[in-house]
Amino acid sequence: MENSTTSKTHDILLKDVNKLKRDAVQVAEDVRDHATAHVDETKQRVTDTIQTVRENLATNPLALLGIGFAAGLLLGFRFRR
Repeated sequence: MENSTTSKTHDILLKDVNKLKRDAVQVAEDVRDHATAHVDETKQRVTDTIQTVRENLATNPLALLGIGFAAGLLLGFRFRR
């Protein structure tokens, strides 16, 4: 009697462990997919930003030079000892 109870308990535990493994694999796949989507979105934003800067540089090079100079001055005053 005790052996059959142990066997049943063992089978139930194996089923639970297998279900947990499947759930863990599913969660890992979901996390990977979510992270991949975020990386792709970030890559697209960086590409768009670079393209915008290139277009602005081509159309208004002096304006961008002035903005860069002003930003440098502000940062220099901000972090000056």
